[in-house]
Amino acid sequence: MRSVILSAGKSCFVACPGCYNYFGRTITETSQVLKFAAGLRDRFGIRKITVGGGDPLTWRDIVPLLTGLNDLGLRIHLDTVGTAFLGTAQIRFMGTGTVERVPADEVAAVSDMIGIPLDGSTDAVQQQFRRHATVASQLAVLSLLDEVGARICINTVVHSGNADDIAAIADLLGGFAGIRQWQLFQFMPIGPLGHRNRDRYLISEDDFQHAIDVAYDTAPAHVAVCAKSAGGRKHRYLLIDSAGLVWTPEQSQAASWHSEDANDRRHLIGNVSDADILDRLAALENAGTEVPA
Repeated sequence: MRSVILSAGKSCFVACPGCYNYFGRTITETSQVLKFAAGLRDRFGIRKITVGGGDPLTWRDIVPLLTGLNDLGLRIHLDTVGTAFLGTAQIRFMGTGTVERVPADEVAAVSDMIGIPLDGSTDAVQQQFRRHATVASQLAVLSLLDEVGARICINTVVHSGNADDIAAIADLLGGFAGIRQWQLFQFMPIGPLGHRNRDRYLISEDDFQHAIDVAYDTAPAHVAVCAKSAGGRKHRYLLIDSAGLVWTPEQSQAASWHSEDANDRRHLIGNVSDADILDRLAALENAGTEVPA
């Protein structure tokens, strides 16, 4: 069953040349997103939703959105760089201007887990993939989230440029009691940027497995390590962009990762505002394609 990922925000505080996502040009109404989420819960039994980006903290009413999803009884995993938790934040990608500080305590109160990226132990390594996010800024975000009692997940995209830095990243995690999980994602060469810049980040299965082994050996005792290979994530996601477009990556039916899966194409299903969007998802289910849970 697919995981539902809501790209809540059409802009970002960082610029990742390996980003897999398609950025919407507009932001749909929060009420429409909540109506769609309620439909997924009632018709397909979903119990969890991941709110990602862009960066969700650029969404104009992120706290009401999270509160509404929480009121629906959904478990919420929020993925953010976290820049706006620290204060007024500069938009760096797909937009201009600034975002005022978002109260970390209010977000933590309605989120079951907050995912924060950390892709290197030094700025030189970190900014190969996640430009404008310094290690110091990420650690400051983690400290703040610790203070407000958030449950934290560290997200690391493992690629050719940071695979040898895993143990050093692990060393940074021990001082934060709120970190419950460390997810390591094998770089996937999909999406407009990820596919275009794939040669800079591609990592073999063996090298990824070695990085995971190192993570298991070096992660703090209170942090659970979770490996997310490229092949293991095929056909696992239903995504909704900020404009409300519902889509999935275009991937082969083979269980393992194949060369044809590395592309910049997506399968558009419809829009959250379409009257028949749930019927379209049901049709995919009846045709043998998994729908979210």
